[in-house]
Amino acid sequence: MCTVTYIPAKEGYYLTSNRDESINRAQAIPPREYEEDNIKLLYPKDADKNGTWIAAKNNGDAIVLLNGAFIKHAVQPPYKKSRGLVLMDIIKADYPDRFYKAMDLDGIEPFTIVLYVSGKLQECRWDGERKHIAALDKTKPYIWSSATLYDKMAIAKRNSWFNEWRKLSYAKTKEGILHFHRFGGAGDLKDGLVIDRDGKMKTMSITNLSVTPLGTTMTYNDLKDNKQYNSKLAAEPRLELSVGKAKKLPLLALRIFFIKLFNWEYWPFRVVYLPIMPYWFWLSLKARSLFFFNTSNPLIQNGGFAMESKDLIYSLMPDYYYPRTLWFKAGTGMAHIQETLQVENLTYPIIAKPDIGGRGVLVKKVHNDEELAAYVKNIKVDYLLQEFVAFQKEVGIFYYRVPGEEKGHISGIVGKEFLTVTGDGTSTIEQLLIRNSRYLLQLRVLQDTHREVLQQVLSAGEVHKLVPYGNHARGAKFIDLSHLISKQLTNTIDNICRQVPEFYFGRLDVMYNTWEELSEGKNFSIVELNGAGSEPTHIYDPQHSLWFAWSEIIRHWTLLYRISRLNHDNQGLDYMTYRQGREMLKNNTAYEKLVS
Repeated sequence: MCTVTYIPAKEGYYLTSNRDESINRAQAIPPREYEEDNIKLLYPKDADKNGTWIAAKNNGDAIVLLNGAFIKHAVQPPYKKSRGLVLMDIIKADYPDRFYKAMDLDGIEPFTIVLYVSGKLQECRWDGERKHIAALDKTKPYIWSSATLYDKMAIAKRNSWFNEWRKLSYAKTKEGILHFHRFGGAGDLKDGLVIDRDGKMKTMSITNLSVTPLGTTMTYNDLKDNKQYNSKLAAEPRLELSVGKAKKLPLLALRIFFIKLFNWEYWPFRVVYLPIMPYWFWLSLKARSLFFFNTSNPLIQNGGFAMESKDLIYSLMPDYYYPRTLWFKAGTGMAHIQETLQVENLTYPIIAKPDIGGRGVLVKKVHNDEELAAYVKNIKVDYLLQEFVAFQKEVGIFYYRVPGEEKGHISGIVGKEFLTVTGDGTSTIEQLLIRNSRYLLQLRVLQDTHREVLQQVLSAGEVHKLVPYGNHARGAKFIDLSHLISKQLTNTIDNICRQVPEFYFGRLDVMYNTWEELSEGKNFSIVELNGAGSEPTHIYDPQHSLWFAWSEIIRHWTLLYRISRLNHDNQGLDYMTYRQGREMLKNNTAYEKLVS
């Protein structure tokens, strides 16, 4: 774990490590094969901490550890976990490189890791404060020396010895590499490849990995006992448990099919609504317009049924009710965006989302400039950057007020349980998701949006929120909380909604601190206000039947019709014509394709 070389081969590669340790440290356990979580690993074991400094996996991946990062650091124990155990966590992950990028290393002593994963060679350094990751050319040879034992002069000498050895004409076979690691350094016992520093610090072993498409051979030279151990690990590439591999995993695909089949909340929108569409046509016949809803909320485009701008809706609301929000046109350059964020003092994390849209499509929590630049590069429509609301709870409150009446009403409340997993100390986040029927349906999307996080292993009891917003289409569980409707809450919501001009029908998505404070109108933020297209989302509580859902939809359609008809008759507002309505639906379909 103090000297490492990587040598490319015609078919595969060699990874070799010299382990320098205090003579007081327990002798390592020679390499053998271990099977954990359906993967096979080959490694020698540190008898003191049960970790290792070098390991190979049965799919051709390999990892090796060096102490320290760039410079010799001051040791500041106690540390949360040994570096050898951190190495084990990384190599056991389905995607070790992604796992390293996502893992929490606070409280871990600085280290360097050389990682060969999925045909890619990477150098990963943790300096105690931040991670550094460098992609390396796997066709070139490399040498590393531990920063804790070798200063710049010593490292320069070692690099020179390595380069001179590379120039030698004989083939760089396993035997030649082991010879260099045993005798390189011209007999320099302080800085050579094998050291003996006053009998206190010595090179205890040399370990070589010879990796080919057929498997891995580990040669372990124990210099203390002068013994050599040879172990083999056959190549057995594992299938990935992911939706993307569903064709190779028919049982998983079948499970997804039955989850959707027997839970109507996952059925396509049209399948749920088609049986009750005759009632909509009956209301349309009475109103003499298929698109009567546009008069329900006169100041919101199309009444808020479709193609309405969130930014324009926010402009109707007092600004203290919603998060600070900035609108940007698609194609706006990052320099202008960064300047605007700085001027407006809007700091990360922030929420990015399309100005028009729903069901959580393209909504993303952005943590830094790099993530924002990627979002801006890919989005094809105008979008909003919004202050992240730190409140931990979210509800959807459906509100309506009949024109001419003094008081409004709450017709339903839905609580939202965010997509959250709880660790067990051994499973990756991806494995936890697969075990949960609701979350399994989100796996494909999460593999795109949270790829690096999914291979993280949470400690037992540790809770991790993957999606910080309550969209049913993004894995949130909806709970009917309509029994919490009270006079106090109704008065609070009515007071808020009456401050939004000409708003009569829709749903408020609200982040809040406690229910008591929300009822009193304290410590909350309206993240979205939706109009005529709002669903009474409390119907998606898994305890509710499809019959209940249909009755609630019909009840709210009746309210929508009544409000729209009164505004039409009393204010002389025109209904949308058939041509206008068809154009709206056409534009909405095109827009949905653009953001999908």
